Amino acid sequence: MKKYILLLFCLIIISGCGANEGSVPPGSTITINPSSFDISDSSTTSRWFTTYFTISVKDSNSDPIKDAKITISALHAVPNLDVVQFYDGNTKVNSPFDAYTDSFGTYTLRFDFQSGGELDYFGNLEVRSGDVYTTATYTITFEETTAKVMQK
Repeated sequence: MKKYILLLFCLIIISGCGANEGSVPPGSTITINPSSFDISDSSTTSRWFTTYFTISVKDSNSDPIKDAKITISALHAVPNLDVVQFYDGNTKVNSPFDAYTDSFGTYTLRFDFQSGGELDYFGNLEVRSGDVYTTATYTITFEETTAKVMQK
């Protein structure tokens, strides 16, 4: 009898391994606000700017999901590129990173980016939880001023 109880206990423990713990159930939705942003900068010197994305997670009944584990990533938010930096609160984090929604089913991402200095880049901010995901787009472009175009 003890062998069967031990076997049952082991099966229960093993069945929980590899599960998407904290991920949202099927039929849930993730939204990112804003869903896109475009910056056009004519400054010849690159500078850091900050914007915020609000990520909302809701179940199939449109009820907020608190403590939902989300994975946030973007191509440019890695140390070697040095044009986008994520923050979890006031702490710098690299892409990808995991975060959790608050009691209202939301998470606020601080998104710092460089603009100006003839920088041109674009990408997708992806938020995923299990099989549910969505993206927001960002585009940073250098806009030549009329005086600079006339000098060429």
